[in-house]
Amino acid sequence: MTADSAASPFDPLQQNNPPDLDHKIVASLERLAGVFRHLLWQEATHSGLSPLQLQVVVFLRFHLPSQCTVSNLAREYHVSRATISDAVKTLAQKSLISRHPDPVDLRSHFLKLTPAGERLADQTSRFAAPLGQPVAGLPTRQKQSLYLSLLTLLYELQAAGTIPVQRMCFSCRHYGWRPGQHFCHLLNIPLEGPQLRIDCPEHDAAL
Repeated sequence: MTADSAASPFDPLQQNNPPDLDHKIVASLERLAGVFRHLLWQEATHSGLSPLQLQVVVFLRFHLPSQCTVSNLAREYHVSRATISDAVKTLAQKSLISRHPDPVDLRSHFLKLTPAGERLADQTSRFAAPLGQPVAGLPTRQKQSLYLSLLTLLYELQAAGTIPVQRMCFSCRHYGWRPGQHFCHLLNIPLEGPQLRIDCPEHDAAL
């Protein structure tokens, strides 16, 4: 049965009478998002930061300087530039980040963690560990199927304009399909399910 867009996936009657798998999947994703928000809020409070500030610190720790800009962070977390600028200002006041001119475009700058910011990011980036433990316990085939389904869902949300471009294989100009397999034309290698990337440093958005 296909979910009725006029019905609420959060209504147990709509989920169960008769069983509606589409609604149940959406409701399950909402539950998981709630778990993530709780873990993020818990770690941020412990660290003396807001959830957004913590996300910024963790992002800066693991991404290229070219991605560590106010504009990109605003897109990443679906907030305004002003909101990100406020978070960055607070983090700078806490001596956790610093600004550096872009050598290519001196009108721009990128953000970088200070040594104290790096230590904090290393400590706090494990906040989602309670989610990782049950995932690790899933059978390999089930994990592969789940991962491919999530990638497909994210790509469909991007195509619909619900979320910004994701740094994943499906949205990259180097991605291709050969009979029976995914393929990366940049690396010139076939991509098995686990090799498909959700956050690729070499990502180049397809036009």
